[in-house]
Amino acid sequence: MGPQRTILLLNASNLKTALMYPYAFVQVSEIADRFNIRTICNDMYGISENQWEVYLQKLLKKEPFDMILITLRNTDCVDVNDYRYHPKNTNYHKSIVFQSPEQRSYYPIQATKLLIQVLRKLTDVLIVIGGYAFSVMPERLMNYLNPDYGVIGGPDAFFEHFEDVLGRQNLTQIANLIYSQAKTLQKGPSRFFPPSFRQEYTDKIIKDRQAFYSRFSGENVELSVSIEVSRGCPMNCSPCSEPLVEGRKVQYRDLDVIEDEINFLRKYQLNQLFFICSEINADGNEFVMNLADRIIEINEERKDYEKVSWYGLHLLTLSADQLKHIRKAGFRGDFNPLPVVSLDDHNLAAIKAPLKSDDIINFFTQAKKVVKEEFRHIGKKFFSLEERIFRAPQSLNPEDFMNSWNIFLGNIESTSETIRVTLKRADDAGLNQLFDSCYVNKATRIYDFIRPTEEVLKHTWSLINGVIKNSYNELYPSFTYPPALLRHFGSAETLDEFFVLVGDTYLSRKHLFKKDWNWFLATNLDPGTFLSWWISAIKSELAFNSLTAIPEVLKFLTFLRNSPSIGNIKLLFNPTPGRKSLINFATNIAIQFVLFSQEKKLVPIMQRLGLPPLKTTLNLSPYKFAVKLFEHYSNKDELFSVVNDSSFNGALFSFFVEYLLYLKNTPLSDEFQIFFSH
Repeated sequence: MGPQRTILLLNASNLKTALMYPYAFVQVSEIADRFNIRTICNDMYGISENQWEVYLQKLLKKEPFDMILITLRNTDCVDVNDYRYHPKNTNYHKSIVFQSPEQRSYYPIQATKLLIQVLRKLTDVLIVIGGYAFSVMPERLMNYLNPDYGVIGGPDAFFEHFEDVLGRQNLTQIANLIYSQAKTLQKGPSRFFPPSFRQEYTDKIIKDRQAFYSRFSGENVELSVSIEVSRGCPMNCSPCSEPLVEGRKVQYRDLDVIEDEINFLRKYQLNQLFFICSEINADGNEFVMNLADRIIEINEERKDYEKVSWYGLHLLTLSADQLKHIRKAGFRGDFNPLPVVSLDDHNLAAIKAPLKSDDIINFFTQAKKVVKEEFRHIGKKFFSLEERIFRAPQSLNPEDFMNSWNIFLGNIESTSETIRVTLKRADDAGLNQLFDSCYVNKATRIYDFIRPTEEVLKHTWSLINGVIKNSYNELYPSFTYPPALLRHFGSAETLDEFFVLVGDTYLSRKHLFKKDWNWFLATNLDPGTFLSWWISAIKSELAFNSLTAIPEVLKFLTFLRNSPSIGNIKLLFNPTPGRKSLINFATNIAIQFVLFSQEKKLVPIMQRLGLPPLKTTLNLSPYKFAVKLFEHYSNKDELFSVVNDSSFNGALFSFFVEYLLYLKNTPLSDEFQIFFSH
């Protein structure tokens, strides 16, 4: 073995909203060490770009480096919400995710280009680029970034032949190497290396990691420790890049080595882990069960504060018993870390997803039962929906990790039929009652490797230096909304609004947590009219506790019952500061109290609209309610032409229908009807 070499490993692709110590620093350092190469790691996050030259100049003067490596982990956020900015709108149905211009400035490819340009001014040392994002489009990035070399995928062979790379000789057989020769890009043979057979973490790495995080106290940092357990995926889901970068053969890491990593991290009290893998059960559940067995053994010998907890990407193929087993082994992640594409089997097949809709629905149903059973076993209270709405978000169980899920309805194969089938299947299975929220991935990040069609490219846009360009540039954040849905809705803005509505209302119950009942009451009624209804209602035998079990709400409503003045009723329209949460919730109960007291008067309008008795109507899922209305009315104007008919004319009837539309979050409009038709 020759003299020890020293390399500088840099990163300029850290993301502020998920700031983490680059795992590439850990892995590259270990591989380099096998070949007597010392690694100095430095992340550029937190250093202003206009200070890079001064900073790097000092760094390069500290000691000589034989080579400079740059890891490029991300091309961008890969989430359209991070790059489309919408000004805030108070109308619920137009409320979508708002991102600041600062977040829209995340361009790791362009930051890496600047880093290379600065380094070229300061040194003649060879510059090498690698990392996951680089491996997705190596030819494009070689030409754009202009490094001396690139490494596609694993760098094992690169370090094995480090002296040849330094001397620019015998390059043709170095696996995964890409370089320019006579103005033409050359590639070595492709090879997918397995995970490390040695322990990756060292005292030096942990010291560097601690120093990194000490610079960013108070920021949104990811403190779990990454450990690779497998790589490679045999599937071909569009537009996933895992098989392209990691290979189609699943290669597992030795369980003894994984255990060595876990036990080493224990002395630093680093027991919260993220297991790196394409999917931990990509070709079956045997490995994850064996890993769980090993962690159970580890935890049995540890005190509670030292027990291992972990999460990782996985397919929804675990049985209820297997879910229980990995939970016993410290699994604390979502049961849905990867977005489901849809619940339409035709769409799933078009995307080449490995599951069918029945598998997805069965998984979620079983998973929720596992969570409830676990809560009962350990004596934890499982909050009712009413308690969750009233007390959210402060008192929600952090242990209840089955509160949300993701769905990729923005995949390029999605159509109106995809959405229609998904909404019906979700409602039939009661998924909207299982989850407090559902995040809908609205658009697909477009890359050359997915071979986009002309139809897709026609609708693709790129965000270049903060400006949306209606053209495709792979080097910048580039997205396409489903072409079929764009044609239906006419604009991305309208489709955005629809996807938020779908996620909040028909695939979860999030809309219930967003309701502003004080605003609703003030918008649709005057205090005097409501007071007259209230006085009539409190003469009935209806009890508040038939509508709510929240003690604070019962106390407030009893106060209004005992003191029904115009001044007190106005509290429902404009709550006193500090009591908004209580009075907002109580206002909805007060409205229901009035409506139940007037139920006989409401029967004719309910029959005319084809609705069941009041209690049943209030308990209808938003989906079933929308289906009933869309059977007869295409939009709100048609509906209210009936409500305002002379036989129903009156404030009570119009208020009642407005209440139902708001309660069920149903924006009746022509363009939505197709999604609720059988």
